[in-house]
Amino acid sequence: MLRSHMKRWHRAAVVFSIAVLVFSLQPLKAQDQETSAANFKFTKVDSALLDEVVEQNRQLEKKGLVFRDPGVENYVAEIGKKLLANQPPLENVEFRFRVLRDPMVNAFAFPNGSIYVTTGLLGVLENEAQLASVLGHEATHVINRHTYFENRSMRKKVLAINILQGIASAMPQPSGNAGASVFGVTVVSIALGAQVASIFVEATVFGYSQDIERDADRHGFELMSRASYDPHAMPRTFELLDERLEFEPIEGFYRTHPKLEERRKTALERLQGESSSDARMGTESDYLAHVAPAICVNIEADLNSRRARTAVARASRLTSWKPDEPKYQVLLGDAYRGLGAKAAEPTDDERGRHGQAEHRKLYFQMTEQEEQSKLLAKPDGSATRSANLDRAEKLYSRALEQNPNYADAHRELGFLYEQESKPEDAAREYRKYLEITAGTSMDRLRIERRLAQLEKSIQPRVPER
Repeated sequence: MLRSHMKRWHRAAVVFSIAVLVFSLQPLKAQDQETSAANFKFTKVDSALLDEVVEQNRQLEKKGLVFRDPGVENYVAEIGKKLLANQPPLENVEFRFRVLRDPMVNAFAFPNGSIYVTTGLLGVLENEAQLASVLGHEATHVINRHTYFENRSMRKKVLAINILQGIASAMPQPSGNAGASVFGVTVVSIALGAQVASIFVEATVFGYSQDIERDADRHGFELMSRASYDPHAMPRTFELLDERLEFEPIEGFYRTHPKLEERRKTALERLQGESSSDARMGTESDYLAHVAPAICVNIEADLNSRRARTAVARASRLTSWKPDEPKYQVLLGDAYRGLGAKAAEPTDDERGRHGQAEHRKLYFQMTEQEEQSKLLAKPDGSATRSANLDRAEKLYSRALEQNPNYADAHRELGFLYEQESKPEDAAREYRKYLEITAGTSMDRLRIERRLAQLEKSIQPRVPER
């Protein structure tokens, strides 16, 4: 009799728990969030998340990840202000538009109004209206309180799973199983609990559900139009965000929720009948004049991350814009030198699935030196390396034609000649670099050590008696 009652109790409890779980795991629709956003009231859960967001902002500052250039910062901030000109104030929100030092193409918004775009994203866009489409999308996440609602939803899911865990632990367990199966649902032990908010703060960087992302696109579109930006920029933005100059080992946010091609088509449908004659698009030249410093930093980050192909593309864009600027010539030279035995453009085989898998294998399983050795072993490896280094030398020399005292060009030529086993030429360029900088450069000691080693190797040997 007792056993019968226990069985009925278990069955009732499981049915209740499954109902809770199914209800809790339902995604919160964007339109539901939008309706609720107008009457949003802070709870303890929301306040805890806000505290974590404040700490996340502080950590980004502390680690030096926020890009500090007044021209770039003011440009991004001014676009944000135009988009939010008629936006009523929101509780616990102070909009701040900022740039992160990160070569990955990404953008995200924290619920306190901190909106970040990466130098990688700035490096792929073409004009001001495209940047406005990204900022409008991210601002919508803040305005519609997406992060808070998603955090609440996640906590409900965890609560439901914990209920199932409790029931599963009270039920007879078959030996050897890692979890109990309840009506076909396997319940396994998880350890989220108080960490939900922390996990969700990180998750905001990688995007929300497809429904919410579409909602942000739609409201971002409206913000652009009200600020007199040409909404025709949005579909093109999606094309640029899907650009794959390099097969990144880690995908950026904009390649996930939902697929960019789907979002582009939706944006085109929304544009039917829209006129762009009186709207602001902005020229590429004007855009580059504002964001070029961020792109330069991004090129350096690309090279440090073994993304030389992307660095070549970005630096080529700057040299096409200002062909007589020594700084851009040197950056492009660095990019070609970074390629080594790798071609600037991927082959058809490399673009295929097998080729991309091979590229990731080289990235994760080999050091840069090991990868170069493997590339040099290929039939065209040595020729490709020679062509890239020759191109780099010409770019450095061209920079010196524009400005013979451009110190960075002399230093990079020294690195190149040292790489090519030309110690006399390398020593000459290092001496010139030290002479021009007059001991004020940050890397003076490093260059002096390299020069000393080279001078030892090129000293004439005393014949033995």
